[in-house]
Order: sequence, then structure tokens, then C-alpha cells
Amino acid sequence: MDDTVAVITRTRNRPLLLPRALDSVLGQSFEDWIHVVVNDGGDPATVDGLIAQRAGRYAGRCHVIHNNTSRGMEAASNQGVEASSSRYIVIHDDDDAWRPDFLSKTVAYMEANATFPKLAGVITHTERVVESIREDRIETVQRHDFNSWVKGVHLFRMLAQNMFPPISFLFRRDALVRIGPFREDLPVLGDWEFNVRFLQSFEIGVVCECLAYYHHRLPAGAVEYSNSVVDQSHQHENYSVFLRNEWLRQELNSGRTGIGTLANISWQMFLLEAWLRKRRQDKGFLHRVFRRRKFD
Repeated sequence: MDDTVAVITRTRNRPLLLPRALDSVLGQSFEDWIHVVVNDGGDPATVDGLIAQRAGRYAGRCHVIHNNTSRGMEAASNQGVEASSSRYIVIHDDDDAWRPDFLSKTVAYMEANATFPKLAGVITHTERVVESIREDRIETVQRHDFNSWVKGVHLFRMLAQNMFPPISFLFRRDALVRIGPFREDLPVLGDWEFNVRFLQSFEIGVVCECLAYYHHRLPAGAVEYSNSVVDQSHQHENYSVFLRNEWLRQELNSGRTGIGTLANISWQMFLLEAWLRKRRQDKGFLHRVFRRRKFD
């Protein structure tokens, strides 16, 4: 019999962070899951040791894959998906965490809305946790809301920028089968590209509760503990341009307007909104822009 949820964790040489992710899964009140841990080129003994310490709690619900060399984040995600069978899938990175009721509430949402047209996934609100690594300790620096403003997942808004992290997104396996796997040629932004493809075919619901924790490290310390969104921001910017250009070229070659045009318009509108938000700090700015003028 298939499990209800396959939880996929990608890891590589992060012995300080991985225990938190393992305990996050083990701490779920919903128990019908399989945890697939893909060790993408890291030390096998460390991963096996951490799993062994929790063997009793796992009770056979953990499967570990060791790669001799790193295949990359999205390839590791695809490995985990292929090594499991389940109704739902969620990517739980090795540095993130859930509240204990994340799976129970997201699965309940999907089951309660099973007849809703095109619904194939659900997200929750997320808290961003900024932390630092000091010797052998993880220290929280600050916590703040990440996306409680999201009440609905709009494709047009998603084309401007990713609206949620993988840790908050549970989706149906049959949706992935239809749209295809994560793109392994993308070193960053693979989750955003997947989300854009997902929304072109399906709807994503929202549980308006903060049930997921998205952890970022400050840009210092060992490279193994860095976040790509922090330490590789330039690469994110480059691949954001790459994907928008790729989508637009596909349109130009086909002679049809579609996702490429919308992605570039949405991005420009996002930049304009950010500029206006910044300028509003100047209390006289809007008055100068919109005040009535007399013309002779």
C-alpha cells in the first residue's frame, strides 16, 4: 500500500542542521508518511548515524539514498520522488522545519477539497528564521513573517517572484507526473520554475496559518551551511533573467504570446511596486506626483 505523503530531504555534510529536519518529520502528529533522505555526495557515516539514533521512532519509515558524488539539488529531489510511492509529495530541506501539525492540516485541506477543480497542491504561511553557526551551535538571530500576505496563489504574481519556499508546499504526485520532474539543469531557482509550470496546469490552495519555518544563515562560516538565496544571490539574479529570456524566446519562435511576455511584465510591475513603496517613505512624494496642475 502506498504511503499518504513522501517527505523528500536533500542533504550534504550538514551534521548540525540535519537532526532538526529529521526531528521535524518525526514530530508530526500525522504519521502516514515515508521519509526519503538523499545524501547528495556527503559523508555516509554521519547520515546513517543520525538515522540510526532515531530508528525506533522511524519504525521503518525512512529510506536513505547515498550518492558518491553530488548530483545537485533538483536531481536529488527527483531521486527521492522516484524512490517513493505516495499520494502526496513535499520537499523538506535539511535546514528547514515544520510545526507538528503541518502534515495533518495540509493533508486535511487536500482531502476536504478533493473535488475542487484543478486543485493539486496547498501551501501554508511561513516564518523566516535568520540564524548563524557559531562553532557547534545554531543561534537564532531574528524571526519574522515571510508570506502571510498570501491569501491565494496567482500565476501572474508567481511569474514576478517565488511566493513560498518548498518547505511549505504539499502537492499531489499525479500532478508532478503530468508536468514533469524538477529541472536538473538549474543550480538555483528550480523550485520557482517548477511552481510556474505547476500553476500553468493546476491550482494551489492556501492554509492561512504559519506552519513552516524557512531558515536562512547569515553569509559567514562554512560554505556547507550557506543558503543559495543568501550566498548565491547573484546566481539567483542570473537564472531569473535566463528563465524569463528562455520563456520569451519560446514565444517568439512560436509566434504566440504567453508565459514569457507575462513573466517579463509581472517582473517590471514588481520592480515598479518596490520603487513606489520606497518612495512613499518620502512623505511629500505622492503629493508631488499626483497634485493637480493648472495649465494655461
